[in-house]
Amino acid sequence: MQNKKQYDTLVLNKLYIPIHIITWKRALSLLYQDHAHSLDKDFIPYDYKNWLELSRTLDGEYKLVNTVSYRVAVPDILTLTRYDRLPKRDVKFSRENVFARDNFICQYCGKKFKKKDLTVDHIIPKCFGGKGTWDNIVTACNKCNSRKDNKTPEQVGMKLIHQPKEPRWFSPLYKLSQKPNMRPGWEKFLKAVGY
Repeated sequence: MQNKKQYDTLVLNKLYIPIHIITWKRALSLLYQDHAHSLDKDFIPYDYKNWLELSRTLDGEYKLVNTVSYRVAVPDILTLTRYDRLPKRDVKFSRENVFARDNFICQYCGKKFKKKDLTVDHIIPKCFGGKGTWDNIVTACNKCNSRKDNKTPEQVGMKLIHQPKEPRWFSPLYKLSQKPNMRPGWEKFLKAVGY
């Protein structure tokens, strides 16, 4: 299978405001469950059944995914059928969001890595009572995390590049900073919200 970034899908809310960038698997799932409609290159919406029919006629315009019984085009843009709000403005504490907060940069050596080469580190290790909180967790590369082990940075002579804190909020469109494969038609919607 090709690089997953080639299968990114822009998600619009019911009011056609961009709110997220998702993987092709999530896009097809939303379409199948009728939580979203796919937009074609002329921005005409299609439900799952009609998108399957259209997929049979598309040749080279969209990435195609094979299922057991048919091929389906990966939508470039989805519009949600029910959700008309903007995403919540609080940031859920998660590994992915720690990486995003730290911009995929190891907070010990200062180098930028791919997600697969990163881990999260407890500044004050759990064995010393360190908690899994925004101000005690940072992004670390595997090498720095192994070097630090179950010690504090001071104990091993390491320094943090930035003191961690809870992020205020970042747009669910943060994937744009990771340079996803921009699909045809995205620009029209992204310009409207300042991207």
